[in-house]
Amino acid sequence: MEIDVYKTWEPIVGLPDNFYFYGLNNVGGDLIILLKEPQSERILEIKFSGILGYRVVQEAGRLKTLYENKSLVGFETSTDSEFLRWFKEESRNMFDDWDLTHYVICNLDNIIDIISGPPVTVEWKVA
Repeated sequence: MEIDVYKTWEPIVGLPDNFYFYGLNNVGGDLIILLKEPQSERILEIKFSGILGYRVVQEAGRLKTLYENKSLVGFETSTDSEFLRWFKEESRNMFDDWDLTHYVICNLDNIIDIISGPPVTVEWKVA
């Protein structure tokens, strides 16, 4: 069994520890994820351009992943994960020459996995 290798991703400086899932839009190849800060009107908007895959799973549905990766919290990235290996196999390595990253966003509601390359834009909005 191969072990996923994650590293911390700080998409914007000074992030709080917890967010609630607020929304997700997939428009024209761009994936926009909205996360709401508890007790605040601030919403973090994360926009991925040129996504190739994503999934949103309730935290209870990812117990195996969480057990095997105890440090998987907040915002993480990987260039060597089960999700990326699965994608490469399913696509018959069609995207091997692309600079793909597996982004993981763990929030109070669920875990969001995204396979994308750059660019990623992140900014604060008000609800």
